[in-house]
Amino acid sequence: MIKRYLLLLVFFIDFYSHAQFISVETNRTPDDLVRNTLTQSVCINVSNVKSSTGTNYGSTNGIGYFKNTNPAFPISEGIILSTGNALKSIGPNTSRLQDGIDTWPGDSDLTSVFTTDPAFPAIFLNATKLEFDFTPLSSHIQLPFIFSSEEYGTYQCNTYDGIAILLTHPDGTVENLALVTNTKLPISVETIRDNLYNTI
Repeated sequence: MIKRYLLLLVFFIDFYSHAQFISVETNRTPDDLVRNTLTQSVCINVSNVKSSTGTNYGSTNGIGYFKNTNPAFPISEGIILSTGNALKSIGPNTSRLQDGIDTWPGDSDLTSVFTTDPAFPAIFLNATKLEFDFTPLSSHIQLPFIFSSEEYGTYQCNTYDGIAILLTHPDGTVENLALVTNTKLPISVETIRDNLYNTI
């Protein structure tokens, strides 16, 4: 059974991270990132790896590999998907990042996930996505992730950075795996911190 897996991490303005203890590379291919960083398992057969980011639209590269050197950080290595320059996730962030351009579009799959919530805008920009097919050889897969956004605080109620991890089942039904715990809400700056913390 082949399952289509679409990993979308989309921020509509720019990406922000406090991670100052990481090294970042943007020269690895999407196929290498999926096979050798994301899945790293003999229990998954991967095929048909595709990606889209700012470099497809005359902007910056939002896809990268990171290696953690801080033992307090919960993920030792992984993939960065950003709406800006993935290299800037190293930090420190001392000013607002503005790497994405208006000709770098959103994504129709992401739009379908987020437009079910009336708080989200109808126009999305700067989608970075990593998509692949996989055949699981076991009954369990795991995908730890961290969502981070520069939009917390100042822009939390004006822009809607979010993440979707979409699993397309063999029958064609699509399931978003990136949900707020115990809800059906997609993860975004709006749904996981709402306006109560907007001044932070």
